[in-house]
Amino acid sequence: MSAPTSGTPEWGKVLIAGGTDWDMIGRKPKPGETREILQVAIDNLTCISVPHLETFHVIREFADLKVIKAITGPNAAHSVFITDDGDAWTMGRNEKGQLGLGDNTPHVGGPVKVPTIYTNAGKKSTNVKFVTGAVGRHHTILVSDTGAVYAAGDNKMGQLGNSNHKDHTSFVHVTSLGKEKATGVACGAEYTMVISDKGQLWAFGSPEFGQLGNKTNGQYLQQSNRLVHIPQASPVLVSGLQGKTIVEVDCGTNHTIARDSDGRVYSWGFGGYGRLGHAKQEDLWSPMPIDQFTGTNALTRATKIAAGSTFSMALDGQRQLWLWGKWKTTGDGGGGTPWMYPRTLYDLNGWAFKTINGGGVTLFALPVTEPCTIAWGQGALHCELGFGEGEARSATKPDKVRPMEGLTMLDVSCGLGHTLLLCKPGQEKIQDLPKWPVLDVEEHCIECLSAEDEDNMLLCDKCDSGTHLSCTVPRLQEVPDIDWFCQSCTRAKEKNRTKQLDDDSKPATGAAAGAGTKAPAKRKAPAAKGGSKKSKANPASDEEDSE
Repeated sequence: MSAPTSGTPEWGKVLIAGGTDWDMIGRKPKPGETREILQVAIDNLTCISVPHLETFHVIREFADLKVIKAITGPNAAHSVFITDDGDAWTMGRNEKGQLGLGDNTPHVGGPVKVPTIYTNAGKKSTNVKFVTGAVGRHHTILVSDTGAVYAAGDNKMGQLGNSNHKDHTSFVHVTSLGKEKATGVACGAEYTMVISDKGQLWAFGSPEFGQLGNKTNGQYLQQSNRLVHIPQASPVLVSGLQGKTIVEVDCGTNHTIARDSDGRVYSWGFGGYGRLGHAKQEDLWSPMPIDQFTGTNALTRATKIAAGSTFSMALDGQRQLWLWGKWKTTGDGGGGTPWMYPRTLYDLNGWAFKTINGGGVTLFALPVTEPCTIAWGQGALHCELGFGEGEARSATKPDKVRPMEGLTMLDVSCGLGHTLLLCKPGQEKIQDLPKWPVLDVEEHCIECLSAEDEDNMLLCDKCDSGTHLSCTVPRLQEVPDIDWFCQSCTRAKEKNRTKQLDDDSKPATGAAAGAGTKAPAKRKAPAAKGGSKKSKANPASDEEDSE
């Protein structure tokens, strides 16, 4: 996870593919249990959700918001999103309260806005604005625009930086970092890494395998002759990086990789399957530079790093992809013959990539120039590669995600059983993508309630509700080329904005009091695979409705 960039960040449309039955991702159903279609009530409306999205869908809740970060992780069945106004939204599994919504109950469906967090700055109370974040197996970390760190979820191993080792269902300020200001953050399964504005790297959580990089694995023998690991709730400075300025860090399940300002890459933690890139399967308790990225030629240094659950990736100065560890289940690169040191993939020779990411079993790469998405991964059981309906779920070799051809992506984040894409806005093809969740709706004009004159009915780009052109406010003469939202969605957004401003003007009742605003109420929309078409006169729209 790299440090937030300066200036105005790019925003995009958020796409998702893969599993959406959050509590079942990576788990086997109980005997006799079938979960082909889920029907749940959201805001008193019926939301139809399937356990797997075979192709990428636009996340409906973000249709009228500008999302600058869409973040998940190789061990996580949940995600966090950051909007351009500093709000945080979370989605997915919530067994330990990792969504930060004040409970640990299941949240089926799409993202929910995290309740506003307040902080006292002198005599004035202000709401916290977030710029980035990271997720572990059951915990979530957020970083504010002032460098403050907030955490929610599982704290058994101190991964929230809190010494009480209790789950936190709401985000709490990580005060144990003292005056350190964070610029970047990453999470392993049960530990957390924080980059400070000084370029130092701090760690807390489970010390198993030496993954915290503080020269110990925290292991000791209990009276019952059982080996356990001492939780590390207080942040410790990663050793061996003195004089280095760390600009990027990422974590697999139990290993960590970091990049300094000179492009050198360091790794430590669990050494199984060669994921550390040192040609040997040994655990490292402190950072060790990877030879491939220590050359004198700047083109051999790394410009981007990423960690999957059992593998690592990097881009060099020519934007060529390097890969090491166990990135398949069988064959070359699998458990029997893992890649012990960084190697290039023959299938990607000649490609230059702007960013990369790894998930539980998936690998994604976004080309610099060509508008397409490259993906592969063996054992992708939840359709998280997004290859399309009826297509293969997994792939041992890199391939284009055909439904995404022609679309320029800004970023990608791979999780456990699901994948998030941040798509550049304003591209015409986005209008043809289906939306998720699918809402069960009646097909009529929501203003005049008439189902007649369908050829002149405009569909909302968020809720898919229909409105006659003659009923639009202000009245439209033709279908607009830009996103259009119905009066109901527009009013809901304005109501939430007004409430947010009112909340911001009220004093907080504590040092970090929380106050929440509900997400806009969802409207009913056509049930045709969640598609978003500008007008019902569109033949493709009629064809989908007939299926």
